[in-house]
Amino acid sequence: MADEYLHPSDIKRSHVLTRLIEKKVEEPAIYDVPFAPLYPTMQRKIKVATREFDPAGLAQFHADNANTPIVKGGGTIEERYLELVAISEKHVLSATDLIALESPDVSVAEGAARDIVKLGAQLRQRNIQRTKWMAYMAARDELTITYPDGGAITVDYDLDASGDNDDFSGSHLPTAAAGWNLAATDILTDVYTWTKLIEDDLGMESGECMMHLSKATWRYLKKNTGIRAELSATNPRVITPRLPEIVEILEIAQIKIVNDFYKLEASSTTKYRYIPDGYVLITAPYVVNGVPLMEMYDGPVVQVRGDDLVVARNPGAQADIYINKEQKAKNLRVSTARFPVMNYPAGFVYARVY
Repeated sequence: MADEYLHPSDIKRSHVLTRLIEKKVEEPAIYDVPFAPLYPTMQRKIKVATREFDPAGLAQFHADNANTPIVKGGGTIEERYLELVAISEKHVLSATDLIALESPDVSVAEGAARDIVKLGAQLRQRNIQRTKWMAYMAARDELTITYPDGGAITVDYDLDASGDNDDFSGSHLPTAAAGWNLAATDILTDVYTWTKLIEDDLGMESGECMMHLSKATWRYLKKNTGIRAELSATNPRVITPRLPEIVEILEIAQIKIVNDFYKLEASSTTKYRYIPDGYVLITAPYVVNGVPLMEMYDGPVVQVRGDDLVVARNPGAQADIYINKEQKAKNLRVSTARFPVMNYPAGFVYARVY
């Protein structure tokens, strides 16, 4: 590995440490939110323009040599300024860590340097998990960011169609009439009704939609009598239906099982799942008209360089080791500045199913 050939003192340089951490855990390998890809930006504040309109409206016909019909714009335009949220994961290096890093024994010093790089990779993975959580919470229309001083901001893209999206054909936050944990529930009608919301409000084919759910919820689909009945009518057999078969029966494009979660502390037993048991997230195709359904804006962060604060203008995670003089300690930190921006609210349905 490349870090084995570097002098232990090299990891104290932030750009070298960042490169090593990126090599250990490549961002695309762990940030896999297909409906909200990372979008680099040099701004810390971003301006988002929203407008109420009907994207499924028909183009007007006109005769040859006649003037093109004029379309009158409807709705209102609103500009919102949003501050990217700083996400930082920090570890305080112990005296033992520093003594080992300065050891005259080269093997001990190199071993300590590798341990710090591995720790940085873990911090970066936690940072990515927190970023993924932001994307899924925005898709669930309930992203609340609470700061250490008690202040909080809430991101609401109005999926329930009570404000900006009052032109929706219905709420995109529905609840199933009967729980999917009951084998006799009509899951086929539920899925059709919810994908039809996306079809009517976004103007695309409902069969292109994708459904995201947890493993526990997925198991109820396999036991559903309505789904089994559709299968037995075409290919009688007494076994559990396979995923491609259920996708075909539900008349959608894909089912994706999302069982990921994050923890506030590594020792905690509480798991914050991106999609909890009993809920499904249905989306349009991840890219509509060349634009992602949502983008995770990724902006500049501030790093400590000696006794100064320096803006790192290359978007992405930045790692640094800095000194807290008051505490007589060195800190290893991985920082990002990010915020989810939903381009097509009509492309999301988040439903409670039991």
